[in-house]
Amino acid sequence: MTHETTEITLMPRGRPGAQRLWAYLALSTVSLINLISFMPKFPKPHELAWGDAVNYYRMSEQTGAAVENPFALRMLSPWIVHRGNLLTGLSLDVLWVAFTFVVTLATILVFFEFLRSYLKLQLFTSVLAAVALACTFWYAPYAFSNPWLVDPLNNLLYLLAIWFILKRKLIPFAIVIVLGAINKETTLLLAPLYPLIAWTRGRSFRDRDVLGGIGVFVVVVGIYIGYRLWAQNLIGGDYGFGAGQSNSGLLDNIRFALNASKGTGQVELFSTFHFFWLIFGYGLYQQYRRHGLRAELLIASVWLFACCLAGRLVATDTARVFVMMAPLILALTAVVLDQQRGEGRRLWVGALFFLYVAVNLRFVGGAAVFWVDAVALLIFAALVSFPKTPNWPRAKIFNGFQPHQGTLEVGDVKSS
Repeated sequence: MTHETTEITLMPRGRPGAQRLWAYLALSTVSLINLISFMPKFPKPHELAWGDAVNYYRMSEQTGAAVENPFALRMLSPWIVHRGNLLTGLSLDVLWVAFTFVVTLATILVFFEFLRSYLKLQLFTSVLAAVALACTFWYAPYAFSNPWLVDPLNNLLYLLAIWFILKRKLIPFAIVIVLGAINKETTLLLAPLYPLIAWTRGRSFRDRDVLGGIGVFVVVVGIYIGYRLWAQNLIGGDYGFGAGQSNSGLLDNIRFALNASKGTGQVELFSTFHFFWLIFGYGLYQQYRRHGLRAELLIASVWLFACCLAGRLVATDTARVFVMMAPLILALTAVVLDQQRGEGRRLWVGALFFLYVAVNLRFVGGAAVFWVDAVALLIFAALVSFPKTPNWPRAKIFNGFQPHQGTLEVGDVKSS
């Protein structure tokens, strides 16, 4: 009798609705633990605020506060907190922390749905990738430690914009870009991505999606220019587009930004996502091999990376600039790791996500971070180099003593 061995893949139990509920609870728990761990100490934590957070807090105290450029025109998040204060009477500190937590958690849940519903990844991979996003230091924990920023809302709007581009939802995309531009002008950099990806699908400028995307781009830019004029009239100042603090010119702002972090730019860039950068690069390579230059995730990633490079020209925080790529980097990483099926390989995939979380939450530090990245890359290289474990015939594997079959005659024993 022969035995056939088959790879057993355990499917998650329960209905899809129940699976999502448990996933949401798990992601909410992770986010809540991170909030408790990184949240500033009360009372009056805003007295310890630093950097641009000081300006945003002042804007939440008074809509149209004359703070420094370019912060003064990023009104949406401070206005929401200000309105919350008028409606509830809660302190601005409480509202900023609550707003940051709710928006960040919403981003994590939307990212999970993006992986699960759009990319059709396994529940196991989708949950782990969403946990990794929730633990990416500059994406969530840093926001909890400095909750007076406009970045959390922009992170949510970036993710929604990318999803709407891939789903060809033009009107929702336009709404998201307008809201994002009012919250932070860098969202405008995503506006040309819709017609660009639409053109790669049909390679025709007469395509309906291409023309619609170009039209939305023109309308959005016009709305933003009108908003800037209105906001400057409200504030009572003259804020130059692209200018930096003290309303210095664009060239002065670029020189100031490029003089920051001399000699450490590469380290800061790599430490934003650590070894996930290389898995992300491998994912881009796979997308190119399968779909060529029409791969939508490839185009979106290259465009967003170029936007981050442009943003770095006028900003000093390398990690805070490039962390806007987090949804795409972790999504492509999840696509690559989702190909590792089977319970044994899931353990190694889980180990990779654990190592990523460990370096982001500062479980390890100093020189140990380098060794963690090196070990993670070795694990990934082994998974890719040996894509499938050979199925050895079960008869060749020792499974212990087999029970005796048949009869044993006493006479036979004596004769032997």
